[in-house]
This record gives sequence, structure tokens and C-alpha cells, in this order.
Amino acid sequence: MSPRPRRPKNRALPQNLYPTNGGRSFMYQHPVTGRRHGMGSNKAEAIEAAKELNALLMKDNDLVAKVLGQVTVTKHVEWFFQNVAPEREYKPSTLEMYQVQSRKLIAAMGDVPVEEVSVQDVAELLEKYSARSANQIRQVAVDIFRVAVSRGLRMDNPAEATLKRREKKARKRLTQEQYDAIHALGEPWLQNAMDLALITLQRRGDVSRLKFENIRDGKLYVVQEKTEKYDTGYLAIAVGPKLKEIIKRCRDDLASPYLVHRRPERKVKERAGMDHWTQVKPQMLTRAFADAREKSGLFDGMPENELPTFHEIRALGIKRCKDRGEDPQKLAGHATAKMTSNYDSGHEEIRWVQTSSE
Repeated sequence: MSPRPRRPKNRALPQNLYPTNGGRSFMYQHPVTGRRHGMGSNKAEAIEAAKELNALLMKDNDLVAKVLGQVTVTKHVEWFFQNVAPEREYKPSTLEMYQVQSRKLIAAMGDVPVEEVSVQDVAELLEKYSARSANQIRQVAVDIFRVAVSRGLRMDNPAEATLKRREKKARKRLTQEQYDAIHALGEPWLQNAMDLALITLQRRGDVSRLKFENIRDGKLYVVQEKTEKYDTGYLAIAVGPKLKEIIKRCRDDLASPYLVHRRPERKVKERAGMDHWTQVKPQMLTRAFADAREKSGLFDGMPENELPTFHEIRALGIKRCKDRGEDPQKLAGHATAKMTSNYDSGHEEIRWVQTSSE
């Protein structure tokens, strides 16, 4: 009979017998049905009973023992990406995140049978990473072990029992003065992108995908990439005077379907992820913003993880709306006010609440 991979702490026990309650008692998992049965706290008696049960239940049943005993974390993750991920139609960025975090799970416990992974195993893995990374690993682990439960590989979800860490924001907020300085040093196409992000409160990816054909009936229509599955992801933004001026600047002498566009050094008809040679990919916005930021000299000596990025323009725009007494939730496309408040927090300026007394 093919022996199943066992964790070191369980190698002294017969197959299908596991310690519970911190090793104070034992339980037996039926090799065919997967049901678990308490075996008491007497180790010698539990071992003897497990051997007798194995002799009865696993006789001439090598295939069952093989399937049940050798579904490791690695094999389950592979099954997840072959069978579950394609049906969910993840966006490329989400799929990449799942793949990256899954590799960390495999590196830490890939050879361990899925049913033997404990809450402590997952918790110890999460402790090795920053709060943000740990929460991403936990998110993927919860999903992967939830699927394991649905497959009958285990009865509970060890990742779900771990605590989500509180993420402390290290990246500094962008002030209006800093925005103006960076804006002045950017190429015209970057200036257009920055102003569109500031006025419309859209994310980097959504700004890069804006097209002139999206402007009609005095409105700019936006389908947000992150929230297009929900009603909040479909926006019809009224084109006011400021936005109208930015759109006018975008209509330059370079013919392009995109509001944010540029003339590359070398014209290539087909580029990865692009449908027009003038298109500006989100990564280009990030790099160009970083270059202008460095030229400004305002952030010399600041740690890399604290430097404001293009994404901070969205937070600055939300702050500006709040300062004017406007609610930016709908414009930002947020499903809840709490999501909007996350962007508004962290600014150093005090917003005084106007009130009166007798």
C-alpha cells in the first residue's frame, strides 16, 4: 500500500489517525467517507483502534488511500488554477496576484496534505510578511481552502480562522503644491492624465482607457475596471468647465482614439495590451509620474515606500471635493462611504467643521 505523506509530528501515528485539542486527544478519519470520529485521549488505545480500522477499511482499497492521502497543497493549488480560476474569468492583475500568493503557500507547505494544514501553519506563514502582503496571502488562502472544503478534502478552513492584519499606510499623501510642481515638469500627455485623474477621481487604469467616443450628450461615460460588475462601476460624468478644458487640450495634432496619448519614439502597430500605437499604458503613467516627481527634488531622501505615486492623485481629488463640501463617493465609484473615507484620510491639513452657537 502506498504510504501517504505525513507531517513529522504525525509520523508516529497510524494512517488516518490525527491528534486534536493540542495533542490531548485523537480522532480517526474514515478513509472512504472522510467522516471523522473521536478516539479519546488514550494514545495507546487510539493507535490500536486505528490499526484495526485501517486493516478493515483499507484492505484492497489502495486507490482510495492514494486519492485521499496524497492530495497535497501543491496538487490542490494546481487543481484550483486548472478548474476553478478559468471559470471565474479573473482579470489579469487578479490572476497574477493569486498566482504570486499561491506560490508562497506552496513554498511554505506544498508537500503537506491539504487535510493536515492547521490554523497555526497558516498563521506562521502570515507572520513572515508585512500586513499588506499577509492580507493578500490570507485572501488567496481563504479562497483556496474554501474550495478544498467543497471538494471534501477537509472539513474546515484554516485560513479563515486567522486574523486579518491592520495595514498602516506608509505612502505619503500628495499635497496640492506637490501636485503642481510635478505637473509642471511632466510631458503634456502626462499633464492631461494627471488633470483627468484629479477632476474625475478615476484610477490610473481607467484614465488610460478613456476614449473620445466615451464623450457624448455632455457627459463622459466611464466603465470602471475594478467595479464594472457592480452598479457603482458605470459612471456618466457631467462635463463641467474644467473637464471641458482638459478634454480640449487632449484634442491635439496627434490623431488618437484615446484622451491620454503620446507619440512614441518608434511607431509599432501592435504592442502587448494596446490596440493603438498612441495608447498610453498604465505603467507608462506610473513611470512618467515618478520621473517628474524625482525631477522636482521635493522628495529627496524620502524612503521608497513612502513616495507618493500617480494613484495618490485620486486621494487628492477626493480631498478637494470634501473641502468644497461635496460628496465624492459616486464620482469615485465607491460602493460605500467607508471606501471613500479611506482615500480622504491621512492628509495633514485640518478640515474645520463650520458650526454656530447661541
